Amino acid sequence: MKQFFLLVSVITLALLATGVAAQTNPLSVDDIELISGVDNFGQPLMQAVGVLTNHSSTSAYTDITLNAEAYDANDSLIGEGIGVLANACGIGLLSNFGLQPGTTQQFSAPLELFEQDAAIARVVISASARSTSATPPAPLADGIDQVTSAETVNIEWIDAHSFRYATGCETDLFTDWMWQSYNTETNAATEIIPPHADEMTDTLRQRLQLEDDVIFAHSMLRYTPDGNRLVYQNARNDFLSAYIDGTFRRGLYTGLHSQSLQGIYWLPEEKFLAYYYGAYSDPVSYFTADAESRVISPALANNPPSLIVPGVSRDARRVVIAGDYDDGLGYYLYVVTNGFFEKLFKAEAIPGNNYPAPIPLSGGDEDLITEIYVALPIDGQARLQCFNRDEGFLHDLGALPLDLSDSERAWWWLSPDNNTIALAATGVNGGLWLINLTALPACIGE
Repeated sequence: MKQFFLLVSVITLALLATGVAAQTNPLSVDDIELISGVDNFGQPLMQAVGVLTNHSSTSAYTDITLNAEAYDANDSLIGEGIGVLANACGIGLLSNFGLQPGTTQQFSAPLELFEQDAAIARVVISASARSTSATPPAPLADGIDQVTSAETVNIEWIDAHSFRYATGCETDLFTDWMWQSYNTETNAATEIIPPHADEMTDTLRQRLQLEDDVIFAHSMLRYTPDGNRLVYQNARNDFLSAYIDGTFRRGLYTGLHSQSLQGIYWLPEEKFLAYYYGAYSDPVSYFTADAESRVISPALANNPPSLIVPGVSRDARRVVIAGDYDDGLGYYLYVVTNGFFEKLFKAEAIPGNNYPAPIPLSGGDEDLITEIYVALPIDGQARLQCFNRDEGFLHDLGALPLDLSDSERAWWWLSPDNNTIALAATGVNGGLWLINLTALPACIGE
């Protein structure tokens, strides 16, 4: 093992900075920004954030520490800070994290200024690390291709061969995510502005009563991918919808002040599933509705809770949940419009609420679910399996590239032609993968 020290000078201009490293250094610091805000105690906080890249082709690096020094226009030292590698939400990684060859990881370095009103003109970032043996990535199963290794939090299919995806912190507003469009036929990604970003105006925030920045960040505001409305929660966690410019507000549910909204899963024709839970091991509450504030399912408290995020049919009428109900531990089909409840299959191991929700598919009859794709942990590995409801049998289709800690999450979205699943995950092993279902075994017995 060898220890090395990397020194990177960063010139800041209008609170923006660019890292420059010598070509012989295995690590480089890039894309640095100075971000001002407040800490958990309401005190002003300035931090340098950026990315650290490992250019080595053979070595990984661990025990990484970043030191930051801030200077003013007179080149006087005016502040210092200690930084760590962090995930997309700014949460520090464990010290034993290994930065693998050819990979990049974000970092955050809070700065303690000697005088609060000091003006930063230059920042010096230095990094110390220990080299270690690289860990080759696990090979992908047949039919699975990786699009990006960046933490991916949302997918919106446009048609059978194109979609847009977002990377960043899952709890941020969608305008803070980095968006790309992707074509599955050309395997080409193009950076785009966030959808509806031009509609996020002060007037909109005033109409939605989201003028306060903290309340706005808490709102989970999301636009329908295929319509002209939005949904959000207010300061009391009431769930509302509105037209894209904030007019024609409509309330959907109140009394949710003790609930934690974790996600909104969009379906065709402006329908959606909203799901709530507190922590990784908590049961999931949910409801389905549309962006016109028309309810489809019963209210949150009147649906059977689930150990997983429910999978929902495209008409938002049927959900697949998991739990220990009257017929024992397993996966169940629940029709929210009439209360129909049927056990689908027994499950020895049910994943946490951070796993992708099941994907129920209907046959020619829209009222009949025939197949259900599920992600299940089998002997410590995530597997893609498909339940054939006619057979009553669960078919194993192959390994999934998921390696999630309790604080990391994964989602997936089925293409309009039912041929491709876009699988997204957060965390140090996160990313975006495409699963070609036509290249996998069929969901049917031989």
